[in-house]
Formats: sequence, structure tokens, C-alpha cells
Amino acid sequence: MEPQDKRARILRATLELITDHGFHGTPVSMIADLAKVGAGTIYRYFANKEALITELYDQIQKDLHETTLKDVPDGVSVRDEFFLKWRNILGYFLENPLEAHFLEQYASSPYVRPQVAEEIRRRNAHLRHLRQRGIDQGIIRPVKYQTLVIFLWGSVKELSRQSASGDLAITDGLVEELFSVFWEGIRAR
Repeated sequence: MEPQDKRARILRATLELITDHGFHGTPVSMIADLAKVGAGTIYRYFANKEALITELYDQIQKDLHETTLKDVPDGVSVRDEFFLKWRNILGYFLENPLEAHFLEQYASSPYVRPQVAEEIRRRNAHLRHLRQRGIDQGIIRPVKYQTLVIFLWGSVKELSRQSASGDLAITDGLVEELFSVFWEGIRAR
């Protein structure tokens, strides 16, 4: 068995178990059992459980970042760029419910370290630049970056939660309507 296969199985087992049992309810032995490796094998790849969890989080964040930027052409309008990125984030959350749940768990966990938070800020710089571009062009009003983040991420999280629970069917019409509400709230008058 290739080392990358073992590593991938360990990361996947960690994701599945933490999503079901939480960080503290998921001992390394349980991860090893699900990944079908010895507990000692985990420590060949990761210094400790915290390093394993942090790497899993970083991997999910990288995938989410790549998805966010996917198929967003250069030179698109500020409105369309916001829409495409928001829709990509929503798509990621809908297609990857375990990863979405893990991100939520991680965000409120003691595992968040300053270097992790800084990496998130670095990856999300494109949204800061997009906001500023919209303000500079007079397309959007000077709304705070955190306001955008709360709406963008909050709406994605709630939509994916309601979709996963079966309470809401995500349709193109719903996606357009929600984005329209967001856009009307930030556009310059």
C-alpha cells in the first residue's frame, strides 16, 4: 500500500469520525481502526492529533479556495464575480457536507491558532480586493468587509444546513433570489 493512500485514508477517517463524534470524542485509536492502519502509523505522518486535525482543516480550506475561484473569468463585473464566487462556495458546501460540517466544528474549536487564522485571511484576500474594487468603482457602498463575510458565509452555511436536513430544496431560482437580496443590500444607490 502506498504511503499517500494511508495518509489519505487517515485524513478521511478523521473527517468522518470528527464530524460524527466531535474532536474530543475521536481518539487516535478510533481513527486508526477506521483507516485500517495501526495507531503508530498515524504518528509517522502526523506529530500528534492536533497536527492531524490542522492538516485536515488546511486541506479542506485549500479545496474550498480552489473551488471558490473556479470558472471565474478575468474582467467579469464586480456583481458577477461576487455571484460566481458565492455560488461556488455554496456548491462546495452542498457537494461536501462532511467537509462543511468539519469547517464549522473547527471554527469554534480550540484548534484555531494565529497562523491558521492568518492563512485564512491570506486565502480570502481576493474577497477583500473584490470588495475594494467595487467601492472604488462606485458599484457598491462602503460596507465593511466583515459585513460581506457574515452574509456570504452565513447564507451558504444556512442553505447547506437546510438542504442537508431536507428542509429546503436548493433551486436556481432560490440561489438567484438570495443573491439578489445580498446585492441590493450592498450596491451603491
